[in-house]
Amino acid sequence: MRIRDHLALLALVSVSAIRAQPVINFPDAPQVDDVFPYIAVGHVPISGTGEDVVWDLSAVSVGTPVNLPCESPDATAYGDQYPAATLALDGGNNISYMRADSSGLYVVGVYKDLGNLSIQIHFTDEQLFLPYPCTYGTAFSDPYAYTYTYPGGTVNGTGHGSYVADGFGTLILPYDTIHNVLKLTGTDTVVESIPGTAYVTAVQQVYFYKPGIHYFLLSATQVSQSVNGGPPQQSAGISYLGPAMFTGVHSEQRRSIGVEAWPNPASGLVNISYGIGKGRHVKLELFDANGHCIRARQAHTVVPGIQREVIDLQGLPAGIYLVQVTDDQGQLGTCRVVVQ
Repeated sequence: MRIRDHLALLALVSVSAIRAQPVINFPDAPQVDDVFPYIAVGHVPISGTGEDVVWDLSAVSVGTPVNLPCESPDATAYGDQYPAATLALDGGNNISYMRADSSGLYVVGVYKDLGNLSIQIHFTDEQLFLPYPCTYGTAFSDPYAYTYTYPGGTVNGTGHGSYVADGFGTLILPYDTIHNVLKLTGTDTVVESIPGTAYVTAVQQVYFYKPGIHYFLLSATQVSQSVNGGPPQQSAGISYLGPAMFTGVHSEQRRSIGVEAWPNPASGLVNISYGIGKGRHVKLELFDANGHCIRARQAHTVVPGIQREVIDLQGLPAGIYLVQVTDDQGQLGTCRVVVQ
């Protein structure tokens, strides 16, 4: 095919593959004896909503995973204080007691070890953490309430969470590419009061889930808290599952397509090469920084080996873009392109 034919196809064709929308359901709830290895790093903005989005977080920091085991509540020191709990996510100095059933995953209590002080939080109105089933377009709004004893008196807290599953697609982490993920975005507003002191906390939250993985893949949190109406204190961070979680779950790395782009940085045109077998149906897509597909085409390989394509970049704003190549056997490869 001539270069100008490639350019015409890439300029005119903007299609997205029809992929199954992920559904998170009761079997995807945390299970006793699960262990979740989370890596905590600094916060980065996460944008992009809609269908078949690619969220490229491959550049986030890489750290040492810290295991979060899921235990039976009665295996923990304070499980008898939370009879409604069916599981406990034991972070050592922070244990979340939760209840899972066919309607959702709920928080029923939290134990916190603050050095010389331990706090046992009891929810008088459970917090809905995730409804079942949850899929693209699912939205929920949930009020909750809790109480605990603190030096100076009893703390009464109320909260309200509003969330929507606003996207699904592919999540690229530093160590792997994970398909069929669901993005959940929302806010929690929490008010706590003890005599003479009032705390107001606003939490902006993004979660990624994948069917078959029993807890979130990634959590991005931004917190703003004010005391008695004073200036808010800010904090933010990301936690994502480490690579050990995916051993035996999928084999994306063993089924990857090598993709290269040149020149890179580029302007006007960029050449794309990738290696693939004979008789494959292939899709080539170009995504912008928000995860939106802005160029796409499909092809069929006649001979095995290195395939070459040309993408027209004219009219695109300067920035970082992602080229993704997928075939009909589930293989995938990506590379970045810098447009000048």
